[in-house]
Amino acid sequence: MPQTPRRGGTSVVNWNDNPYIFRCNCVVGYDLHRLQIEACQKRRKQRLMPSMTFLERALHYFFPRVGKAMLIMQTLFVKRALWQSIRTGLPVDGQGQPVPWITFPALDYLSQLDFSQSSVLEYGGGQSSLWWAARARTITTVEAREQWAKMLRDKAPENLRLIGPVEGSSYVETPLKEKRMFEVLIIDGLLRPECARAALPFLAEHGLLILDNSDWYAPLCSWLRSQGMMQIDFHGFGPVNNYTWCTSIFIRRQCAVPHRGSPWAASVYGNLVQPA
Repeated sequence: MPQTPRRGGTSVVNWNDNPYIFRCNCVVGYDLHRLQIEACQKRRKQRLMPSMTFLERALHYFFPRVGKAMLIMQTLFVKRALWQSIRTGLPVDGQGQPVPWITFPALDYLSQLDFSQSSVLEYGGGQSSLWWAARARTITTVEAREQWAKMLRDKAPENLRLIGPVEGSSYVETPLKEKRMFEVLIIDGLLRPECARAALPFLAEHGLLILDNSDWYAPLCSWLRSQGMMQIDFHGFGPVNNYTWCTSIFIRRQCAVPHRGSPWAASVYGNLVQPA
């Protein structure tokens, strides 16, 4: 065993150079880490069990991997209503309410912001128009297709102004003729590069711009960044589609959209509820 000489002819054990002690420390550390993981998994099972049916509890107990896969499917297809939106072709949440046709991560982020004092300009209307009308002070929606324009005319609340169906230069320019400023710009319809370039001067300094399918518009994203905008990407699954895509939010340094301060809704988002 290695020893370290000491003054007076005595010596002491150098524990750092003892391979046996080192191996023991590693084993003890590994066992403690494993026990912590098992305790965490046990607490998680205890939280999940009350909300499960007997069959779900049995699967989770005897076939934990199958049980976990079933919970993932339930979250995505039921709580996030992906199956219902695929079946109907309309983006909705777990309560059947309209939601924007953007990725779930982007929707989750926007759901936590307070747009009650915001004016919104949206290129490309539909279910998203109704979602924004329920949250914003006013929304102006430009739509090219008669199907969506008719649906919005039938369901539009008082704070929703519909322009459409229109195409070509009228699609881009009509909502900008009044020279109004908007706190939110949504680019999710036709002529996206043209709409973004024309509408950007009408975006308030503290506002934000939302570009859906940004993974298809790399040159437009590059141009927006060159205008001093910061790009935040939200990639993942979303309503209706069977593939993932990217919704990007562009902001300036002065962006100041307030947070609502509300907790996540477990019934909609599928997250676990844990005490603070």
